Amino acid sequence: MRTQFESLSDIKTAFTKLGCTKVVFKALANNDNSKQQIYFGGNFDVIQLIPSGETRSDGMSSKGPIFKSPLNFSWIEPEQEPEQAKGTQFILYPKYPEVRLSGFLKGCKLAPSHLMKPSTRGQRKERENTHRYLFLGIKKDQVFAYASAWESRLSQQASDLIAKEETRLITSVFYELSVQTIDSKEKLLARLQEIYEMGPVQSHRLDKDGNKIQYKAQNGAGYTLEALFGITPNGSSDPDFEDWELKSHSSSVVTLMTPEPNCGTYLDSLEVFVRTYGKVKENERMDFTGIHKHGETNTKTHLTLQLIGFDRKTSKIIEPNGGLHLIDENGVLAAGWGFDKLIDHWKKKHSKTCFVSVSKIKAPTPEYAFGPEIRIAEGATLPNFLNSIFDKSIYYDPGVNLKFIECSWKPKKRNQLRIKWSDLISLFTEIKDLSLKPK
Repeated sequence: MRTQFESLSDIKTAFTKLGCTKVVFKALANNDNSKQQIYFGGNFDVIQLIPSGETRSDGMSSKGPIFKSPLNFSWIEPEQEPEQAKGTQFILYPKYPEVRLSGFLKGCKLAPSHLMKPSTRGQRKERENTHRYLFLGIKKDQVFAYASAWESRLSQQASDLIAKEETRLITSVFYELSVQTIDSKEKLLARLQEIYEMGPVQSHRLDKDGNKIQYKAQNGAGYTLEALFGITPNGSSDPDFEDWELKSHSSSVVTLMTPEPNCGTYLDSLEVFVRTYGKVKENERMDFTGIHKHGETNTKTHLTLQLIGFDRKTSKIIEPNGGLHLIDENGVLAAGWGFDKLIDHWKKKHSKTCFVSVSKIKAPTPEYAFGPEIRIAEGATLPNFLNSIFDKSIYYDPGVNLKFIECSWKPKKRNQLRIKWSDLISLFTEIKDLSLKPK
């Protein structure tokens, strides 16, 4: 007989030893099994909580568009080394919407196959007042899993925790069993308080080894704030501080993300793209700039931004190969971001965002004072994100150029999706403005 974890305390200890910073759990219904997959929620919020790999379109099915995303997913047992189930993936159904987990048993001896078999009618009747539970421990991009049996002590403790309201839902189906003694928001606010009390800070950034480097360019505020949190610039789309995205704020506009297009002329040849749709100063520099809003043709680039395959009435994706497209006057796809690309950036960013006010003090090397005003924003759902693009609140504002240096064109790419500060309410479900000034 396989050994089991006996209590919630045992589970927390096991996940803590593995280095997990968050533990969540959900009751498994009868149809949560290897055949019908495991239901992870009636919206996409779970993919912002549980890390997964690159999202890809998998075409259409009887259930509408399908997207898939692999997980670095391993099963655990007492006194055993974790074993990866390499076929594990999220299956995303935007039509419902719905997220399911599949492939979680494949090629893994440690996987609880005996608990994941489809139930017979008699078994469903016998087990109607009991539950199995799925526990997930999250460590950066890794997910560790354990499933408890129907009438085990561990399952009973989990049921009691929910019944007594000693835990809370953090997605539509997952409850929190936190292993951190201090909430990430408390840690964030404590560090911001320290930074505010430091006063003006000389503009700087960190190199790849974490060394402090003086920085004089115009975009120093963001780099300086990240450096004060010990963050090295790496181009990653992951959140900055634990599960929080950090953004310095000093104007009426916020840059949400900078995703590179993944289709169109832009991808085939950046030089051809900018020559065709941008402004060219021969043998010196080429620029592609200008605000592009959904459904509007930019008078300088003659490109129209279109959200293809999205139904605004239902706020749902209806065409898996659609996305945010820049179309020229001849119907040519100049540049585009497929829904898979947009989902990838959305799931890693902006679930929890902290906007920090900043003021610049001009000097030989600029200085920045952060705070006291900050804005905590949570709940940027995928429908909100896509609706905000459709409704023109989020717009495309590129700063792409090529400079002719040493007999070749050197590119600088910055493809920005931006939003006005006053329009953030359309993106987030919960916004709270705070002050770091002592009361």
